[in-house]
Amino acid sequence: MNDMKKVLVFFLVVGLGSIISCRTKSEIRREQEFEKLKQEVTMNRGDRADVDSSVDDVKVEIAKIGNVIEEEAQGRRKESEEIRKELTALSTRMQALEQRAVTEELNQKQLLQEKPKVSLESGRRFYDDGKYDDAIDTFKNIVKATPNTEDGKRAQFLLGESYFSSKDYASSALEFSEFRKRFPKDALIPNAIYRQAASFKGMGKSKEARLFFQDLIERFPRSPFASKAKVEMKKVN
Repeated sequence: MNDMKKVLVFFLVVGLGSIISCRTKSEIRREQEFEKLKQEVTMNRGDRADVDSSVDDVKVEIAKIGNVIEEEAQGRRKESEEIRKELTALSTRMQALEQRAVTEELNQKQLLQEKPKVSLESGRRFYDDGKYDDAIDTFKNIVKATPNTEDGKRAQFLLGESYFSSKDYASSALEFSEFRKRFPKDALIPNAIYRQAASFKGMGKSKEARLFFQDLIERFPRSPFASKAKVEMKKVN
């Protein structure tokens, strides 16, 4: 009987051990799964936190960029306003300069219309009185002040005449050459060529003198100066 009790107690203990052992494994498995789930939740929460943090960072960057764009826009508006003011000032200044230029041009034209006649007459008086240096200075001033006017043209020719009469033949030849270059179709061209030839003759340059006399005869055969040139050519060796 005692042996039987011992056997029963043994099996009871073994059975309870098995039951306890089985429960423990199940609990361990559940605990492992629970821990795994907790880890996944924690990771998901971490990922969500990272995403939220990234979103916040992006929002901050967007705000910064927006501020930069606004500042640049304000800068451009300010710069555009400054440029507009500068252009307005330049336009006003340009109009003033243009008006000033027009006024000065009108005044200059008026002066040129009034002074040259008196100066040309003064130069002629100096020339007629044999004051060639004064005549030369007067004619030079007229040529400089009114180069393309009728008085300027006459002064250029008379400048050559004044040098010729003062026996400055080299300067005379140059001034008559200038006259021919600037007024190639003027009626005084035959006279200018004749004076050029006479100037070279006065310098003792017979060869050059003959060339100019010959040119005058060939180009203007009916001119009175062509007849004079023929006479002078006979005197040139």
